Amino acid sequence: MDGLSQLRIPVCPIPVPDFVLSLSASRVRAALWIAAGAGLLAAVLLVLREGLPDILRLLDMAGWRLLWLVPAHVVPLACFAAAWLVLLRRQSPGIVYLTWGAIVREAVAGLLPVARVGGEVVGVRLLVRRGVPASTASASVIVELTLTMVAQVTFATIGLILLAGYPTVGPAVRVVAIGLVISVIAIPLFVLVVKRWGRSAFALMQRVIGALGGGEQVGGDPARFHEVLHSMYADRFAVVACGVWQLVGFLVGAFETWLALRLIGQPGDVRMAIVLESLATAVQSATFMVPGGLGTQEGGFVLFGAAVGLTPQVSLALSLARRMRQVVLGLPALLSWYWTERNSDRPSRIPYSGPTGADEY
Repeated sequence: MDGLSQLRIPVCPIPVPDFVLSLSASRVRAALWIAAGAGLLAAVLLVLREGLPDILRLLDMAGWRLLWLVPAHVVPLACFAAAWLVLLRRQSPGIVYLTWGAIVREAVAGLLPVARVGGEVVGVRLLVRRGVPASTASASVIVELTLTMVAQVTFATIGLILLAGYPTVGPAVRVVAIGLVISVIAIPLFVLVVKRWGRSAFALMQRVIGALGGGEQVGGDPARFHEVLHSMYADRFAVVACGVWQLVGFLVGAFETWLALRLIGQPGDVRMAIVLESLATAVQSATFMVPGGLGTQEGGFVLFGAAVGLTPQVSLALSLARRMRQVVLGLPALLSWYWTERNSDRPSRIPYSGPTGADEY
């Protein structure tokens, strides 16, 4: 398929905004490649400026022990999978499958030339492959994305409070504070837009999934999607439980940063790990249109590393260690996803069964 504009529109007539219908896959792809190239160039220049030999010396100190970062990272992903499971309830394909799905989603967002939202779209496709109705799958990913943003703002706020106690903090506090204010405003606006124009959101998701799947669409009823979306948002227990699991996942993820600091011979503590993990992750999320967070991850670690007293060489070594883990964990996940797509006998298009059919939440 050459572009999103060549894909089929979902079955029901939906008031999709003109800018959605005019999306060109070639233009979007070009913009993503430009963003990725600029980010990669910035990262390379930053590494060369701070001294590649010094950075490699720190990584060499850890050696093969850096592979411990892989299982350390699976733990928070399992927490994110548990959050996803809470929303799906009886229709969940199980925690093991959802954990694999979380790894695949992260790998797509981190290793492929797509914006980070590409991982969320792949999540819908993975659920549909296991028989979850398209409307439920799409709604669960959107609600989970909302709660991820809430948990991430909470996590970044914790990081900001801890950061304020460092004497070397500099201008980093102001940068984070401005970002948090923008996020607090953006989250309710996102929920409002999704709840008001949910059918258009579903149509857009259909088209993007079709682009990823070579023109196949997942089907489903847009009206039912809107209904399931409101039901999920109204389920207070599921919303709170999902948000808590997301926050736990972010907090547990700081262990990976603490472990990486130890492996490269730096005396970092839990407080430093939470500050670095929370704020560097927030920077990557804010620049979600840059594939893989190229350049933004490195810049975030240098900025906030300096605020907690780390040299640029140590901060960049941390970033490169994460890149290594990203490849070691993500590449097999992408290959397994490719194999699943090639060998799955289940059709990716689920026929519409009406509002009282298989699409019940």
